[in-house]
Parts: sequence; structure tokens; C-alpha cells
Amino acid sequence: MTVKEKLLFIKENGYQAPSDTFPFVLEMINEIGSLDSTLRDDLIYTTLSHWIPGNSLTTNELEQLIPIILDKNHLLFKLGETNADSVFTRSFSMLVIPLLLMRHRESPFLSSENIHEIKEKVFFTVREERDYRGYDEEKGWAHAIAHAADALDDLAQCSELDKSDLITILDLIYEKVTITDRIYSDGEDERMVTAIVSILNRKMLSQSHVEQWIQSFGDVDKSSEFLPAFKQKINIKNFLKSLYFRLKFYKGDADLCPTIEQTLFKIEKVYYS
Repeated sequence: MTVKEKLLFIKENGYQAPSDTFPFVLEMINEIGSLDSTLRDDLIYTTLSHWIPGNSLTTNELEQLIPIILDKNHLLFKLGETNADSVFTRSFSMLVIPLLLMRHRESPFLSSENIHEIKEKVFFTVREERDYRGYDEEKGWAHAIAHAADALDDLAQCSELDKSDLITILDLIYEKVTITDRIYSDGEDERMVTAIVSILNRKMLSQSHVEQWIQSFGDVDKSSEFLPAFKQKINIKNFLKSLYFRLKFYKGDADLCPTIEQTLFKIEKVYYS
């Protein structure tokens, strides 16, 4: 049986883990960047989302999995390429990291060294990722930035990350919101906002620091060319609007909304005056 055939059988049987779970997981990871969206997304990722948080793998097996997920053939695979199939390997390797961190929060098994390694590799990958596609009509979800935001969200929830790490996450999100290459159209803004909420939940950053970060979107360096500047402005506005409404209905953080309003007004007065 092929990996896909095995996974279809496993799905039909309620995701019951086989006796050779870990060797089979390694086979799945080997095909995590498959151009078959059903195999990549519906079967490999969905099965891992049952098995990793669901304790189908031992902590020792998960520890063996981490360096594989983070290596140059997975998370770092051809990092920097644009509009290439390599994005599927990077993006879906990234999506395994929240599953590992979710398992760790429920029952800690990662060492501080593990967390540090994961954090540094995720930060580096987010900073260097240049493929901003969301949904590809032919090959399905690429969604590297959305998946990166998911990983940043789970990292932000880790007690092992300190104030400087949370500030780094804010900086990374700022970098990805202010891109000029593409207008995000597949919910990336909402996924990035979720990571911001997790940062705010840690109560480690002062309100003034967060306010200054929000205001910085109104002072971004603009391209002299119309289209890149336009794409950047749309991304910033969409992100700030998503942040505004998430915080407006989120207890304790709605007091940041006036700062968002002022920043939106600064970005495009013509629509708000």
C-alpha cells in the first residue's frame, strides 16, 4: 500500500494509530510537501493533528522528530524561493510545530534547548520566507505566512519565551504585514492577529510598547512605485482592521482600539475624514 492508501484506511478507521506508528510518521514527513493536496493537507496533516496531541507518539519519538522537521529538507527547504513548489514542504513542516507545542503545553516534554532551537528556526524561516501565496487553484494551500503565524501564536504561548522573544514576534509580524509583493487574500491577517492576542495574554509588554508598535504601521517606509506602495497599504489596513475588531470584543485589550483608529486615519485620511 502507498502512504496515501494507508492514510485513507486510517482515516476510515477513526485515525487509530497502527503498531508501527513512528516509522510510518517518518514516511508521512518524507511526503509532507507532496503536490497532491489531498495527501498533504487532508491526510498527512490531519492525521498528525490527531496523533501528536493525542499521545499516539512517545515523547522520545517526538524528540527524534524535531530535528527532522527543522532541517534543510523540511522547514528550511529551498527557503527564499518564490512561486515554486518548495513552499509546500516548508509550509506544512511549519504546521507540525504548533502540534508539538500544543502537546508540550498539555504535558511538558521539551527541554529549554528544544524550545530555543524551534524558536530560532521558526524566527529565521518567517524572516526569510518570500512565497506569499495563499491558495493555489491547482495545488491547494501554500499558505506559508498563515502557517508561520500559527507557529508564532503557539510559541507566544510558551512560558519559555521571554519579553524579548515576544518583541521579536511583533517585529516579524510587522515585516510580513508590510510586504509590497502581494495583497494577502486568504485570511493571513486574522492568523497574524491571533498571534498578537497570545502576546497580549502574556501581560509582559507594556501598553505603551504595543501602542508604539501599532503606530509604527502609520510611519512605514513607502515604495516610490505606486503598485508596491498600494499593496503594502492594503495589507496594513486589512491587518489593523482585523486587529481592531478582535481587540474590540476581547476583554482587557479594547483600550488599544483608539490607537488603531488613529493609525488607520493617518494611513488614509480620505476614507475617514
